[in-house]
This record gives sequence, C-alpha cells and structure tokens, in this order.
Amino acid sequence: MGDINRRPFLLIFLLIALVGTTGILFYSITNYRDGETSKTQPSSKTRPSYVLSIGSKNNHRLRAPLNVATTDNLLYVADSDNGLLSIFSQTGTFKSSINPAPGAQNVYPLGVAVDQKQRVYLTLTVGSENKIMVFNAKGSFLYEFPKSANGTSTLPPGKPMAVFSANNRLYVTDILDHDIKVYNLDGELVTRFGRPGSAKGEFSYPNGIVADTAGYIYVSDSNNGRVQVFDEKGEFSHLFIVPKKNPLALPRGIAIDKLGWVHVVDTLRHQVFVFTKQGKFLFTYGKFGTRKDTLSYPNGVAIDSKTGAIFIADKMNNRVSVWK
Repeated sequence: MGDINRRPFLLIFLLIALVGTTGILFYSITNYRDGETSKTQPSSKTRPSYVLSIGSKNNHRLRAPLNVATTDNLLYVADSDNGLLSIFSQTGTFKSSINPAPGAQNVYPLGVAVDQKQRVYLTLTVGSENKIMVFNAKGSFLYEFPKSANGTSTLPPGKPMAVFSANNRLYVTDILDHDIKVYNLDGELVTRFGRPGSAKGEFSYPNGIVADTAGYIYVSDSNNGRVQVFDEKGEFSHLFIVPKKNPLALPRGIAIDKLGWVHVVDTLRHQVFVFTKQGKFLFTYGKFGTRKDTLSYPNGVAIDSKTGAIFIADKMNNRVSVWK
C-alpha cells in the first residue's frame, strides 16, 4: 500500500526535475545566443559613475569641446571654439595647446583620433577648407591626410567629421558625402560605403565611428537617430535596438569599453546609452545639467583600454567629463 502511494510522488518529482533541467538548458542557450553571461549583465558596479572634470578651470579652459581621444595617459581634445588641439593628462593636468593653422581665421577642430604609432589625427575646417591634419604625440605638425605612400592620388573625404584608428586603418565619417571612408595608415583608400538616405546602409550626417578588433564598424547615424553596424568590408550587419520609451534622438560619439559594451552619446538627451555589440540595450547614464555629475549637449567619447576611464566631451559645459 505504501509503495502505491509513493509512486505518484516520485512521478511528480521526476517531472519537476525534468522541467527544471529543460528550463536551465533553455536559459543557457538563450544567453549564449545573446552573447551575454551573468558576468557581463549590468549592475551597480558596472554602471559608470562621475569621477572628475577636465578643462573647466585652472591653466586652460576648454570652449565647446567636440571630441576626445586617449593614449599613454594623455587626453587629446578637439577644443573647438578655441580653435585648438589641447592636450591634458588623463587626471586633468594641462600639458599644451596646439594651433593647427597659425595665422588662419575660422579654425574649427571637429574630430580627433590616435593611431598605434601615437600619431594624432585632427579633422577641422579652416575657413572654407576641410582637412585632416596629422601631428606627433607632442603636437608637432607632420602632414595632411590622406597621403599615399607611393605618391598616387587617393580620394579625400568631402567633409570629415569623426575619425577612429584601429586595425591599421583610419575610419572617417563624411558628412558631405554621407558615407564612410576607410584608409590604411599610408593614406590609401581601402573601402567606402554608404550613401544619403534612411534605408539600411544609408546615412544622414553620420557622426561618431568606432571599430572593434574583429573589424566590425559601428556608426552613429546621427540624423536618422540610430546606430548601424557593418563588417570589415562595409557590408551592413545590423541595427542597434533602442528602447521604445527612450529612443535615440541625436547619437554622436561612440566607443567600446573593456567589457565589449558600446557607449553611444546622445547629444539631445544629454546622456550615454550602453549596448552590447549585438545591439541589445543595457542602460543609460548621465542627465542634463551643469553640476559636475551632469552633461549638457555632450558630443564625443573615448574610453581608455587599460584603465576603463570614460572621457566625454561635455560641449556646453565647456569641459571633458570623466566617468568610470
């Protein structure tokens, strides 16, 4: 009699065990497909917090900085309204300022990047001309880009905006041609992709750009309010999925952190959106204001690969805001 009563209990126990195991297996498969693990899910420890401000006082005051780049404990700033390339330590000590076009009027730096040889690329307008100028790590002028190593002609961007260097390439967003141009570091055009429009693979004033070690290219398609991802050949891969209640308004600067998360600065929302590389939305940080832990029309962003420090060109607050 006791054996008969135990049989239903054992069957129920086995059923629960089977469902539980299946659920765990499904959860693991789902997480694998998303490219996420419990170690990389957002938490209070991984959410960036404000650390300090750079360029808002003391030796050098920034004016409407648009973009930033980092290397070897240095911070390079497109100090736009001052018409300068300004250099600081990553802890805020002012080093120097470079006038990229001495004697010229209406000099306006736009974007900045550093390559593996510590050469600094500055996009700027000088009067009616659009240029990419190259400097050494200390700010001495070297040459204008693009230049071809063998002296052959190469296609220059119409109006270069943001630049990023990785994989022995210089990635350039062109807001005149509404496309992306990719050069090798000798100045030869490797590929170009995109055209004006709103369909996948088309752009409306593309702004921030970053590439990962696998060659995937992430572009802030600013006036289309989205982020597009392409493979190393410039073939469209996917779009980032933005929250419906808080969509991107005007994405600008873009950078990848040590966890592989992509940080996208939204100028009009005064905050930074964070996604996985697959385009899954994680969280935002920052809010509008003039206090030290707020942002006002931020634009560019750079993340130090060693320390994980995040440098945001906080344009209307005339500073670089540092988070970690």
